[in-house]
Amino acid sequence: MKSIRKIASMAVLGAATFAYAGTALAQTELDFWSWRQEDVKAYNEIIAAFEEQNPDIKVTFTAHEATSYNTILTTALAGGAGPDIMHTRSYGSLEAIAAPGYLEPLDGQIDLSALSADELLGTTLRADGHVYAVPFASQTIVVFYNKDLFEEHDVALPETWDEFLAASQKFKDAGVIPLANGLADAWTMEIMSGAFLPNFYGKDFFGEVTSGATDFEDERFVNALEKFSTLKEFMPQGYEGVDYATMKQLFNVGQAAMFVGGSFDIPTFVNAGVNFDIMPGPAAEAGGPRMVATWLDGGYGVNAASENKEAALKFIQFTATQPFAQMLTDKLANVPAVDGAEISDPMLAKVSAMHEEATPYIMLVAFRFNTPTGSTLLQNGLQELFTGKKSAEEVAADISEGIKSAE
Repeated sequence: MKSIRKIASMAVLGAATFAYAGTALAQTELDFWSWRQEDVKAYNEIIAAFEEQNPDIKVTFTAHEATSYNTILTTALAGGAGPDIMHTRSYGSLEAIAAPGYLEPLDGQIDLSALSADELLGTTLRADGHVYAVPFASQTIVVFYNKDLFEEHDVALPETWDEFLAASQKFKDAGVIPLANGLADAWTMEIMSGAFLPNFYGKDFFGEVTSGATDFEDERFVNALEKFSTLKEFMPQGYEGVDYATMKQLFNVGQAAMFVGGSFDIPTFVNAGVNFDIMPGPAAEAGGPRMVATWLDGGYGVNAASENKEAALKFIQFTATQPFAQMLTDKLANVPAVDGAEISDPMLAKVSAMHEEATPYIMLVAFRFNTPTGSTLLQNGLQELFTGKKSAEEVAADISEGIKSAE
C-alpha cells in the first residue's frame, strides 16, 4: 500500500510540477514593427533587457524598408492585422494611423510624466488631444565634416555663409568633393535645406508662417532658397543621380569633405571608422545665430486591435522610463525624448548642446498634415530649383499655393 501511495504521490507531484513548468514557460508573444533596419541589433538588446524583467512576454522586432514602411503598416492596420506594437512616425504621419482608430490612446494608461509637452505634441492627435505614442527621440540636422581632409588641405572650419562657400571652393580646387549630398532621394534635399535655410529666413519666420501672418512667398524664404541653390556648384558630379547610399559612401571613403544629414547618421559614420566631427550650418553673417533644425523622430504605439493589449501596454510603459532612455542613447546615439538619461557620448552631447539655437524642422513639424504635404512641395521644388527648371520665386510660389490648397 505504501508503495502504491508513494507512486500515486509521485504521479501527482509530477503532474503538478509539469503544470507549473507549463505555466512558467507560457509567454505572450508580441510583434514589434519598425523602419529602423540599421538598429536591429540594438533593439534586440533593449528588448532582451525588458524580457529579463518580464519573462512572460516575448517581443519579436521586425524592421521593414524605411520608405515603404508607412504603406506596409497602414495596409496591415486597415485590414485588422499588423503588429501589436509599432514604431510610429510623428506629426502628420502619426495622424494618418491615429485618426482612423488604428492606435490605442495612451494617456491615462501610460505614465507620460517624463516627457515634455513639446515632445508629446508630435504624438498627439489634434482632433481629440489624446496621445497615441510614446515619443522616442529628437533628431537634429548637422553638417558632418572629415577632420583629416580639413587638416590635410588647411581649411578652417567655416562659421559664416561666406566662409562656408570659401571652404567649399578650396576643396573643389584641390580635387575634393566639398559636399557629398545629391538630389536622387528627394527627402535628403529637404534634410539638407534644414541646415541652411533657417539661418537666412530667421528665428521669427516659423511662428509667422504657421500663424498665417506670412506665407512662403515671403522675401526671407525666397532669399533663403536662392542662397541655398548656389551649393549645387559644390555637390558631386552628376549630383542629380546621387542617392542617399552613395552620399554616405562618398563621405565614408574620404572623397567628400562634408555631408549634411541628421543626427541619426552618427552611428553610420562611427561604424565606418571615419575621423569626423559635426557643426551647425553656417550663420548668414558674422555674429548671427547658427540654428539647427530639430524634430521629434517618432514614437512607440499600440495596435488598438491587438489581442495582447495588456502585454503591449506593459512594453510601451517600459519605453517611457529612464532606463529605456538610457539604453536608447547608449546603444543608438540618440537624444532621447524621455528625461533623465545621461548622454555620455561626446558627439551626441554636442548635438544636444546645439539645441540652444534650435528651430523646428519646418515642413515636418507644421505642414505634413494635409495633401499635398509641405515636405512633398519643398522636396519637389528643391529638385526643380537645383536642376534649373524653376527659379526660387517660382518654387516659393508653388509651395505657398500648394499649402493653401491642401486638404
